[in-house]
Amino acid sequence: MASSSLIVPLTFWVNLPTAPVTTVAYKEGHIVTGLEDGHIWIYRCTIDERGTPQLQHKILCFGHKSSITALAIIEGQTDGCAGNDYVLISASKDGDVNKWCLLDGRCLTSISKSFCGIIKSLKPLAEYSQPAKFLLCSGFSNEITILNCTTLELVRIWGGHNDWVTCTPFYDSDARQIRLLTSNFNGILKIWTFDESNHINKEYDNVGLLDAQGDKILELTSNPYDIGVILAITKSYAIIFTIRRGKMVNFQRIRNSKEGIYWASGAFLSKNRVLLWNQMGSAYLYSIPSYTEKKIAAENAHLHIKPSLIRRSSLPNLQKSNVEKLPNSAQLRPQLLETVCSDDEDNTGLAITTVFTLSSIDGKTSNWYLITFRNQINGTSFAFKSLSPITQESGICENYHVREQKWPPETYLSDIWQLNHKNDNITVTTMAYDIYLAIGYENGEIHLVPLSKALTKSAEIQNSTSIPNSIRKLEGHIGKVTCLYTPNSQIFGNKYLLSGGEDCSVRIWDLEGKKLASFKFHSQCVTHFFEPPSDECQRIKRCVISVAKDNSLAIISLEELNCLYVFGGYSYPLDKIQWRTSEGFIILFYNDDTAHIWQTQTFELFQKVTGSAARDMLKDESWRTSSVKQQEVVINKTLTSFTDNSENDGKTFLQIFAINVKQLINDIYHYHVSQFGSKPNCTRVIEDFDEKPSTMSKIFSWTTGGALQSSSVTSTSPSIEPETKAIDASTVQVLVSNLMTWGIDSSLDKLCAEKLGLKKSSDRITFGLRGANGNMAFAVPSPNDSAAVWKISQTMTASLLLSIVGLTRSFLSMKGLEKYTSEIITHYGSLLPELVGKDYYHSSLAFHAKYFQDPLEDIRISARSLFSSALNNMPPSELTSIIDYWKQFLPAVASPDIYTNQYMARSTILLGMIGSDYPRYLSQTVARNIALSLVLLLHDSSKLSHRLAALEFYILNFLTFLLIHFDAVAVLKTLFTFAIETDTNAASIRAMAQKAIFQISAANTPLCVSTLTHDTNDSKKPTEKSGFLKLISLFIRKRPLLLHANLSGLVEAVVKSLDPNIPKMRDTVLQTTTSVLHDLVKTFPSVTFHGGLQKLAVGTLEGASIIYDLRTATRLHILEGHTKSVTAISFSGDGRLIVSCSLEEGTVRVWNANPGFLGMIANGTSRKTPLSSSIRPSKTFGFNLGDDARLSVASILESVYFDWVADRTTVIQYKIELTHQVYANKFLVSVGLNRTFNNKL
Repeated sequence: MASSSLIVPLTFWVNLPTAPVTTVAYKEGHIVTGLEDGHIWIYRCTIDERGTPQLQHKILCFGHKSSITALAIIEGQTDGCAGNDYVLISASKDGDVNKWCLLDGRCLTSISKSFCGIIKSLKPLAEYSQPAKFLLCSGFSNEITILNCTTLELVRIWGGHNDWVTCTPFYDSDARQIRLLTSNFNGILKIWTFDESNHINKEYDNVGLLDAQGDKILELTSNPYDIGVILAITKSYAIIFTIRRGKMVNFQRIRNSKEGIYWASGAFLSKNRVLLWNQMGSAYLYSIPSYTEKKIAAENAHLHIKPSLIRRSSLPNLQKSNVEKLPNSAQLRPQLLETVCSDDEDNTGLAITTVFTLSSIDGKTSNWYLITFRNQINGTSFAFKSLSPITQESGICENYHVREQKWPPETYLSDIWQLNHKNDNITVTTMAYDIYLAIGYENGEIHLVPLSKALTKSAEIQNSTSIPNSIRKLEGHIGKVTCLYTPNSQIFGNKYLLSGGEDCSVRIWDLEGKKLASFKFHSQCVTHFFEPPSDECQRIKRCVISVAKDNSLAIISLEELNCLYVFGGYSYPLDKIQWRTSEGFIILFYNDDTAHIWQTQTFELFQKVTGSAARDMLKDESWRTSSVKQQEVVINKTLTSFTDNSENDGKTFLQIFAINVKQLINDIYHYHVSQFGSKPNCTRVIEDFDEKPSTMSKIFSWTTGGALQSSSVTSTSPSIEPETKAIDASTVQVLVSNLMTWGIDSSLDKLCAEKLGLKKSSDRITFGLRGANGNMAFAVPSPNDSAAVWKISQTMTASLLLSIVGLTRSFLSMKGLEKYTSEIITHYGSLLPELVGKDYYHSSLAFHAKYFQDPLEDIRISARSLFSSALNNMPPSELTSIIDYWKQFLPAVASPDIYTNQYMARSTILLGMIGSDYPRYLSQTVARNIALSLVLLLHDSSKLSHRLAALEFYILNFLTFLLIHFDAVAVLKTLFTFAIETDTNAASIRAMAQKAIFQISAANTPLCVSTLTHDTNDSKKPTEKSGFLKLISLFIRKRPLLLHANLSGLVEAVVKSLDPNIPKMRDTVLQTTTSVLHDLVKTFPSVTFHGGLQKLAVGTLEGASIIYDLRTATRLHILEGHTKSVTAISFSGDGRLIVSCSLEEGTVRVWNANPGFLGMIANGTSRKTPLSSSIRPSKTFGFNLGDDARLSVASILESVYFDWVADRTTVIQYKIELTHQVYANKFLVSVGLNRTFNNKL
């Protein structure tokens, strides 16, 4: 069964990730920067007590492979939680577009190659106050791509433009709708509509021409505070104009007065305020006069509010006026109000600037602020500057003097980084076979540090003068180490570590720290290593390739410890290699469409091919082609580690550890040894933090290939044959330690350290989230706030909680740890919100709902318990917000064309669970939609887990929630269909459906049994009939008490299945029916069968007994005489007599099973047909048991029965259970002597 993965990324922060800032955006206290290397930084922006803005690193997102070219922050909730109202859209130079959660950086969805060109603008397209539905992507292309804002799916490619084109949506007051304004680089304006059928229609072709004195139009922005006002940006001019009735009017142009400096962008701050800034960070605030003063009736005056707040339903029927007051164009001149410049603008670096509003600490006032990021040689710096109150005023005085301000001193981003990296001098890191963390330094040293120490005692690694014995020091490089690499262990074993340095050398080491070989064939520093294809010739297969900064490469054999080939450098980057080794050639392809063909025998450059010929050679699929870039990481094992490096100098930013939590739990259970201690004949090495055995190290007693040996074990010791490929004990111990959050509860810290042998994680370690397409986001280190990770987002909290609690549960079965793990689960599941405080983010209900049907029990149980805990602790306002968000995805109201089945299924289960615990929060409409959605989910054959979740919901909530809102009979019929499913692939569905039926029948037995009886009778298909009979048999064997009250009707349904008048039915179900009848007779004393006569008799609760002829499947006789329910009934051995007993009535009656025609007349039943005659008893015997006759149904089924000691003598036996004693009573009934003997034993 498919299930959601649970991969937890941890990162070891080696250096602060830095690169030039390319774009910036702001929303709700968050400043986002896109970097040249594809990283995205999310900063937290606050106001301190002095009223000064403060910038703080919060989240690092990475996943883009090229420079970020555009950012946009739009409305869009991710899980319905309060405060999670915005998403970040990013575009990169290669055309990729990603969608991220603004709170925690989680990648929600991703699309590759969405744009043919470079995206420079991302504009949301929405109808009035509704959230954006579409995203307009434009830039350096003659096409505009329209994406779905929710899924980023391609909606339309808007082509046909004759030049690069930019676009902006605006509100057209004449048409009373949102329209699109486009301008190509030459300034030709056109107006379009984008209708509900996703068609683009041109409304106005000749709107106007933006005269920018030959400049290209770079950007269009509409004024959100004034209808139809547009800002166009060129390098030299900022042009403001108005669209009225399909024409451009009120043309205003602002020239950039400084030579060599160009406008970068601008923004409207109000209806008559616009702020412009240039590429050097200087900003200019202008007052712009209004275009028109129409005579509009007072009732229409509200149209001057922000257009994005206008709903279609609230638009009035405007009266068109033929008279408009058009002011003289000479009076329409923007007036400069304020400037913000640098002291020496000519000597500053390029700046990326934006403007935003920020509220004061008390929230009573807000002000406009500028922030600029300046890319300088020593890194990126930033500065804030507040604008004067004139920005919020509507008018200006006549003699207003321009206010000139200066940017304050700038602060480097590295200065606000909370970790001190200044003395580390670390350049690169890599994982060595899940055992060591290899760390390269600027002085050329390499340290092999055990993972347990690297992730818990960072201060001891970098800053101590004396290196512990467990850390191996590798020396040899002159200058800094630029790259580290460990080859594929499946090919080379866990043997080698390769390093490249600034000294242009490549060195090969073993894991004991011994240098095996050294080569110096490059003329510049080595940048990275990679391996050739594994299916190449044997000699190439066992090689590693080094690449240098000058694009030269060397092929090094690890088997021979020798350099086989060296290929010289080239001015353009190397892209791919084509292997034609069987012909004696290796072809190198470069980014300038050049191919170099090298001979492998003579080591000479055979030929250069350029242009189309080179491209054709690259397309030749008959030869294997591989990329020279560092291979993308595939996370397919318990622990995967990789690095995030700088593109410029190769410096390592992050060492990332992706933990597959579910696989780790499986490994723990699979390799767990019931007896503590080592396996026989194995040398067990304890890798403990304090060099002493711990409880945890005893739990894991398996070994792994290349496991870390104690320093006391010499290299001459016999090698241990690896038993498994599971992760070793010390690594598991370290991972558990790093998942825990320390410093919040001292008692828990003490428990983890002393009882479980865990150790506080390094300050450099932080938790992250893995999102769509494998993109990741990491929280930054917060040395001064140990609870910071719980204050980021609901999803971050949920992911970390499920990882901790789920992994901790895997220890519950281990001897001696139950009470400790219970304390950990209680801490994280219940006590954490109070310990963290008011800033704690409650766990995401939607995240936990994904794991409700997880096949791994520990994860499934943990998810459900955390869901309940979060639900109980959640404020009502947040719960209401979640309901309002998820109700739109219910299958009963949502369209499959818009939302995925996974989202609709999750909304159904999530809202259903909320409704079962808190029904008062659901309206009747939502509750009915949930009930209907559950029915639809039951019929969803696309995913098994969806059906299982719906079935389980029926089990838990049939009476409390579901029975109120939908047709219970229809649901039961569906459950019956699943319960009798014969497909072997549906075994889990069948079992869950049967469980649901039993649960529902216990709550409402008449409804369930009557529906089952009705469906069995109405079934016309033999296979279906057989399935219902098997379900009845299952009820008899597992839940017989539920059938007792409706036994007579159920027996008749079973008998009718043998009707010989229905073709092929009797032959098909005969064996199944025989089995069911056997179970009935065996289980219920009120049912009896005589094989020779093929008759079946059943006593009813009304006092009558019915005899059926199984050969004709009809009623034969009705035995009437008892006035109370029949307790037991039995045929005599020869079948001539029937004896029935009613304990409640206190009588035993004897009947002639085959009275014949005269007997029926004597009984007074001549009016009855022979096929259904009524018979009176021939003899009656009375007895009095008093209160002992009141037996429970369970006691009747267990202890009451007839025992025929002779053909005419029977014994009725039963047990009566009192408080302290059990009495067995036996009545001997001699039918022939017409008297009763009562012997009490």
